[in-house]
Amino acid sequence: MPESLKSPDVFIPKTISEAIATKLKAPNARFWAGGTYIMSRPKFYPNPNQRPIISLSGLQDISRIYHADRYLESGAMVTIGQLLTMGSFIFPKEVYDSISMVGSSVIRNQATVGGALCIPDMRFPLSVILSILNAQVEIRMVTKKATSKWLPIDKLYDRRGSCLFSENALLTRVRIPTDITSQNQFVSRTLDSPMLNPSEAVVFGFRYSISQGSLLSPHLCIVLPKSCYFVSQEFNNLLSTVTFPLTTDKIYTISKRLASDLTNIVKSASCRLQIERAVRLLESVLSEINTTYMSEG
Repeated sequence: MPESLKSPDVFIPKTISEAIATKLKAPNARFWAGGTYIMSRPKFYPNPNQRPIISLSGLQDISRIYHADRYLESGAMVTIGQLLTMGSFIFPKEVYDSISMVGSSVIRNQATVGGALCIPDMRFPLSVILSILNAQVEIRMVTKKATSKWLPIDKLYDRRGSCLFSENALLTRVRIPTDITSQNQFVSRTLDSPMLNPSEAVVFGFRYSISQGSLLSPHLCIVLPKSCYFVSQEFNNLLSTVTFPLTTDKIYTISKRLASDLTNIVKSASCRLQIERAVRLLESVLSEINTTYMSEG
């Protein structure tokens, strides 16, 4: 190893309180879950400016997963593979299949739920899937009092997809409602690989139900991995005005609005392909729902 390089300092706390106390003493240190994504980045190591690491591997209280009456609760250190195993008899097939596409089996067995949600510069399919499942996350603030709060997963990110709590908080648990799965339909699509080709990939999730020819409580989440996390109550309200059978003009009006909203968030010509892909995905999904509705009617 070159003389100018050194191994990073590694802290291995045994409790959440100890992890937060360590972060307060070493504010430049980074919380480390599975490390699957971080270690794959160019020039991560060796690096002369290596940051200390706070390994969360010893925190048993966030390494558990269990199923209660109305929700599935996963600690942040539960792997995506473990989430799939527990969720195999809970999640709808569309949702289960989408989680199964998060990386290879090797990655899913090492990558953690918390790590996949908290990488500061990129959003992966899991955040979209948990959004349409109406999941909530527990956040422990990095303060002397170490206060905690539960919030919807959509509140983890700003519109550009940046993690709002990446440096001053620790995500500890994820709570996924299970009663919502029997009341709704789910659509989840991923174009290209968010990890290997983030500049062209699009992750699309949509939850809805239909009653008397109308969309009820629609929830759309679209991610352009490095530039946009799109969840809009105004847009969901627009989708609530949809009645079936849908006309071509109505689908065009909705897709045009989506293109405008995404363009206003991204404001970059380099994302035009991703925006176009997202718009076509929505048009395709609405057309499929429309066809199914008419065939069943």
